[in-house]
Amino acid sequence: MKYLFLISVVFLSACSSKPMSHQIAEVILGEVFEEVTNTEISYVGASCPEIRRKCQSGNYQEWYQSNGKKACACNK
Repeated sequence: MKYLFLISVVFLSACSSKPMSHQIAEVILGEVFEEVTNTEISYVGASCPEIRRKCQSGNYQEWYQSNGKKACACNK
């Protein structure tokens, strides 16, 4: 039920024309995604070595974002 509420907030926030609302919506949606899929995601390249170290029994992936910065995830 809490996920339904969070998803509703994300969609309502995404409808706003203000860029800050869009960023907040992305953060909330990212946190909901992490909880539902049991995935740890970082959009800060400096934290990727720690996520990789903790992801020994999971599927670790790295990629570059559209802004050129490194991101990574561990799907447990």
